[in-house]
Amino acid sequence: MKRILHISDLHFGRLIPEVVTALKHKIAELDPELVIISGDLTQRAKTSEFIEASNFLDALPTPYLIVPGNHDLSTYRVHERFLYPWKKWQRFIAEDLEPTTETATYKVIGINTARRVGNSMDWSRGRINAQQIKRINAFFESASPQQIKILVSHHPFWLPTGHEHRGLVSGSEQAFENFQNNGPDIILSGHVHLDYCHVYGGIIVSHAGTTTSDRLLPGFPNSFNMLEGNPNNILISRYHWSNGNFAYLTKQSFIKQDDGWFEQ
Repeated sequence: MKRILHISDLHFGRLIPEVVTALKHKIAELDPELVIISGDLTQRAKTSEFIEASNFLDALPTPYLIVPGNHDLSTYRVHERFLYPWKKWQRFIAEDLEPTTETATYKVIGINTARRVGNSMDWSRGRINAQQIKRINAFFESASPQQIKILVSHHPFWLPTGHEHRGLVSGSEQAFENFQNNGPDIILSGHVHLDYCHVYGGIIVSHAGTTTSDRLLPGFPNSFNMLEGNPNNILISRYHWSNGNFAYLTKQSFIKQDDGWFEQ
């Protein structure tokens, strides 16, 4: 697999202009074959934000796969949220809310975990349902041994210590149970604005922070991740914003064994 860049939570409407400019230069420099964007493209789902985001996507020098996040649903325009929640997304960004793509070396499926109404008072939290799980397994069923299987969602399937209060995507336990036979090798997500990589249930869970916005957590600068490797060894490099540019921070290596993935 050639390079795949994973960026997330761009939040057009809350951008840091110099970070956006540097990201464009870094994408051109690293020359990935695919850019994956795991949701929250906008801050308030305004038409102006979607237009700005669309212009950014059109200028990318490489193919991309994108899924929506909870911020891409209107928060205050209630009629829009309930009657036509994805009208602007489908007009300006992509018709397909759950896109797929594949090459000889990878097979990628995105799912929409954002919901108009949540199971709790916090409607920013997401959900994966049985139908989506079934579709994911069916999609990966045809994967060849030479393809890395990648699932993209906005909401997290695992959270590190100290951040559990943000809440996992509802239905994650059922998803992991069903993924054991024919699930993804790696899940790429965002939402919580911090970057990390971890193995859970034999599956690599990799999160990117907010790549371009000023909605930063203390100690977690703007960031993105880069994937390389093959079906038996995946390398994930993490890049952090530092001194006016995105700089390489660290790399984690994961190897696949009979009972799943392990960090090397």
